[in-house]
Amino acid sequence: MVATVTGLWFPGVKLPQFDFNTLNGRLALGDLTFPVSSTTFVIGGIIHMIDGIIWALIFGLIISPVLGVVIKPLRPMTPTVNLVKGLIWGGALWIISSALWMPLLIGALLGPLFTGPFGLPCGVGPFLTCFGPYGVQALFTNLFWHMIWGVNLGLLFNPMRSTSRVRW
Repeated sequence: MVATVTGLWFPGVKLPQFDFNTLNGRLALGDLTFPVSSTTFVIGGIIHMIDGIIWALIFGLIISPVLGVVIKPLRPMTPTVNLVKGLIWGGALWIISSALWMPLLIGALLGPLFTGPFGLPCGVGPFLTCFGPYGVQALFTNLFWHMIWGVNLGLLFNPMRSTSRVRW
């Protein structure tokens, strides 16, 4: 939720707005009208929150334990190690987002309007998306946005070891 709200506030610091609620709502409902309806925003927000929960579950159930086995210094379940794991997962999702997901989304929504690098239509090929007036700054804003999500995930993720005893 923190990353989603931060993405909506990015224009305040001269960064591209990351309004994934509206984007997901437009894709789900096929709503390309302007201005965007509140229904589109709310439905897209629900979809976006479910996406975040699914990625967080994948992190907690699969990625975090695997990182602890593969990279020995990431084995302890300390808050600092969990933060580093969250940043690694956020970076991995940034690569997936930038290479695969965003080109598909931007191409679908902006393809007919803009051309990207080398005069190709928006969304052609991995990382070859166009970002409107922001240029490549949007790529790094996407990284910043995913790092905010990774920090929050890492700070909130604090599993208990199965060997610990909890008495109520």
